Amino acid sequence: MTSLTDSLPGTSPVRRAAYAVGLIALFGVAFGFTWSQAIVVTVILLVGESVELARPLPGLDERHFRLAFGLVAVAAGGVAYWAQGDTTVAAVGFGGGGWLVLDSLYSLREDIRSNDDGMVDADSSEVFLSMQVGHLIAEELKDGPKTVTELVDACDMTESRVREALEYHEQADTAYRDGDQWHLDESKIGAWAFVRDNTRRALARFFRPFRLFVPS
Repeated sequence: MTSLTDSLPGTSPVRRAAYAVGLIALFGVAFGFTWSQAIVVTVILLVGESVELARPLPGLDERHFRLAFGLVAVAAGGVAYWAQGDTTVAAVGFGGGGWLVLDSLYSLREDIRSNDDGMVDADSSEVFLSMQVGHLIAEELKDGPKTVTELVDACDMTESRVREALEYHEQADTAYRDGDQWHLDESKIGAWAFVRDNTRRALARFFRPFRLFVPS
């Protein structure tokens, strides 16, 4: 049976062993890491790379790989502290690895996958076009409420594109519909709104794994 390492695209045991030795030497010699630090960081990088490479493989759940990655990071932090008394690597290993373990367990319990937002597999050009249309819609609505037909004519876009952009704005609470007309909520637009909303999302994402301790 072919091992997981052999099945990963573009990898082989010999190549990965040589890669690992090169990374350890790089961190140890060029960056002045202690050898224990260099080994721990190399292991974490290799496991993380394996997680990314294994995502497209059929029948494999990336949440299990994140769980394994978290456990490896915790173990690496423990080894660094036990062998060298390195509190920095230990803190990163315990903190980062522990968060990954909790996040994976919570995702498994709630059946949450990384592509649930529907944008992970989207083509980059499609995403960029959607962002452009969304920006055009917002600029037009700044001049006042408009109907879908008026937005189609003003933006020179298909109706399906305009409706898709309006749906995105509605979900983001940056626009709302009143009858046939769409209105822009300018309090949700701008640099401060961007920072505020993304900070809120980042904090919510950071604290999500800790819901594991809340009964479902």
